[in-house]
Amino acid sequence: MGQSVLVFISHSSSDKKSYIEPLVDDLEDCYINVWIDKRKILPGDNLRKSIFRDGLDKADIALLFFTKESLKSSWVDREIKHVLREESKKGNNFDLNKIITIFDSEATYSEISNRFPELTDDLLHLLPKDYDKIQLGQLISAIWSKYLSLQGGDVETQKQLLSKEKEIFQKDKELQSLKIRLDESKTKNSNHQEFEEFERYQKSGKIDGFISSRAKLLTEAWVEVKSIKNLPEAVAFGLVTTNSNEIVSITDKGKEFFKWVILNSED
Repeated sequence: MGQSVLVFISHSSSDKKSYIEPLVDDLEDCYINVWIDKRKILPGDNLRKSIFRDGLDKADIALLFFTKESLKSSWVDREIKHVLREESKKGNNFDLNKIITIFDSEATYSEISNRFPELTDDLLHLLPKDYDKIQLGQLISAIWSKYLSLQGGDVETQKQLLSKEKEIFQKDKELQSLKIRLDESKTKNSNHQEFEEFERYQKSGKIDGFISSRAKLLTEAWVEVKSIKNLPEAVAFGLVTTNSNEIVSITDKGKEFFKWVILNSED
């Protein structure tokens, strides 16, 4: 993404599929860059370091997402305490500059009031799972307002920077979309070329005996070289390999070839 405002969403993994991911899409459509663990944490990464140092500490805004599920999450609890502690170090005991709190129901709000009373004085937004455009718009407005106030300086200058950041953000999204379509096109073309190659193999008639042995090759663990017809041709085409014990092993390409044969069989 571009240099847009970076928002960290503290949430429960139980809410991710049904609630968080649709919200992330809506926020990104409004030029807001979202840090979410599913995208940012790679296999082998230190989980705590990635979330707290690379996510929470570097984010411009910490969006604390309270639901029935997140209130039961020990990780969400740690994230909230971490950002409160860091804000306190900056002398923001009452201001809580980078925090915006959202909740999904009045019952959840009551629980927040009891557990984190310091958060109820800050920006709070009701955002149920079936939130409407007005509720989403209020949240987006709050995010940008907080971001611009944190940047300081001349308001008109900030508006110009925001306009440029939106432009960069949109270009990045367009490039990402183009890359996805290009990758899909490459995969489609690659499959098409492979299928054309399989068709040439079959039409040549040079591996008819090999094709007739497909049941044996696909179901038996040990297949002897002498039991397979047209074996040299099949090896040359990369459909099987042989070893020093004169045992035939079907390759991944060979498996794909037989799938193609079965799907295109007139039987």
